[in-house]
Amino acid sequence: MPTCPKCQGGTFLSEEELVQVLESTDPVQVLVKATYQCMSCSERFVRIVCDNLSARKKPAEQGAPVYYSSQPARPAPVRPEDPAEGLKFF
Repeated sequence: MPTCPKCQGGTFLSEEELVQVLESTDPVQVLVKATYQCMSCSERFVRIVCDNLSARKKPAEQGAPVYYSSQPARPAPVRPEDPAEGLKFF
């Protein structure tokens, strides 16, 4: 991440906008207008970035992720058939 040109503070990427796709290169390159915002003084500034398009592609999902627990599964709680059982009316 670049630093703020005004106060040299830390920045975060607030916005990206596609400017142009350069298909004549191998791999395909893209020109992106990146808008950054300073975390200290809130100053916004823009940088033009040339980036590899294949590096931006998300990998294909293989299926739903599997989550594992380190604790054993608990058995389901046993509930009485009728909640009124065991109640006595006078």
